[in-house]
Amino acid sequence: MTKFPRNLLAGAAAGFLCLCGALTAEAQDIFLRPAMESFVDKDTLLVFPAQVDTFQKVRVRKNENPVFGTVVRYENEAGTCADVYIYSLDTGAKPVQQDMYEKHCEETDRGILNMSAQNPKITSVVHFEAPGRKAPEGGYEMRYRIRNGATQMDSVLYLALYHGKLIKVRISYSPEDTDEAVHACLFIDAVAAMLSKEKAAEAQKPDAPKTGAPEPGAKKS
Repeated sequence: MTKFPRNLLAGAAAGFLCLCGALTAEAQDIFLRPAMESFVDKDTLLVFPAQVDTFQKVRVRKNENPVFGTVVRYENEAGTCADVYIYSLDTGAKPVQQDMYEKHCEETDRGILNMSAQNPKITSVVHFEAPGRKAPEGGYEMRYRIRNGATQMDSVLYLALYHGKLIKVRISYSPEDTDEAVHACLFIDAVAAMLSKEKAAEAQKPDAPKTGAPEPGAKKS
């Protein structure tokens, strides 16, 4: 595997974070727990294991503002980071509805494509295809090739709606590292499977309460 330069990843990710609703300087809690311990998100009850494919869970950050929400960070030995965001669209944490989710997907895509307007070091951002890749059903997946000076970076975005919360996965890696492209897909598939499993388990409960948020419609790359 190619060790992707962390300084480039951090620089490009800064613009990505600003556009995708990431962290601010507001009060936050960072949960530093044993590396091999699973993390249970109290809002969704989703369980994030210590290990997902080649990725190890390294940090959990919770923001008091639900718009910025919770971020579960994973890393692997190649230096690739996989971030999972759990958040709302307003400070009152109202359940996100299907139409709001679809609009958010479109706005997020446009924001990423316009990253160069926010960061002059980024000279271009374009979509690219992954031949043979089938995005997880019920989610939105898109790929971006980002040029930062003479260096390129590939980023994969996955967005899903889960019980009124937005679940976003972002993974960035060198386009020269085909192994990392594969592992990025496997990580996204694992998160999507986690959401599907929990939905299926809840649907089997005889008196499962309604969340008021419809199931996400399939929207694929």
